[in-house]
Amino acid sequence: MRKKRDRSNVFVGFMFLGMGLGWLLGHLAAGLFIGMGLGFIAQAFLEERGADERAEPEEPEIPEREPAEAAPTTPAHEAGTPPVAEAHADRPDVDAVWARIAAHQGETFHLLKGQPFTYRVEGHAVVPSTAKVRIQKSQFAKALGAVPFEKVADVPKDVFGPSYVYAILMDPRIRGDDW
Repeated sequence: MRKKRDRSNVFVGFMFLGMGLGWLLGHLAAGLFIGMGLGFIAQAFLEERGADERAEPEEPEIPEREPAEAAPTTPAHEAGTPPVAEAHADRPDVDAVWARIAAHQGETFHLLKGQPFTYRVEGHAVVPSTAKVRIQKSQFAKALGAVPFEKVADVPKDVFGPSYVYAILMDPRIRGDDW
């Protein structure tokens, strides 16, 4: 609610600024219309920026399953099924990376342009201090398939919160020697 009120205050502020300048310069109506136009543009810009900061729906937590019964001891190639190579063995393990992310919560990180932030881990989500968003663990898992990144634009397009994901995953405390 507060952000919406702040955006409408921007419009009103520009309107009065234009009106005051118009009155001062002897063109009250022109100043009023210019101020309103600038107010609408600023309001649209802030709403667009706010849309980027909105949180994605929270993922439901998946309960851990009971250990399954022991698998048959016959090797796969003897059972007629070719052995399966480990998928993405060269990719970092998301659970290991998530443990590092959780271990460094509350510490200062920096966005690419230098803005400092901290974060906290709530369940399977990162909550940055400088935005009202929750970035799910699954977003970090998606991004891990493409590390290392040189710039934020290298983060996959379908990853939510790319600036924060980039800042966290590319920090030496999180990446270690893995990428």
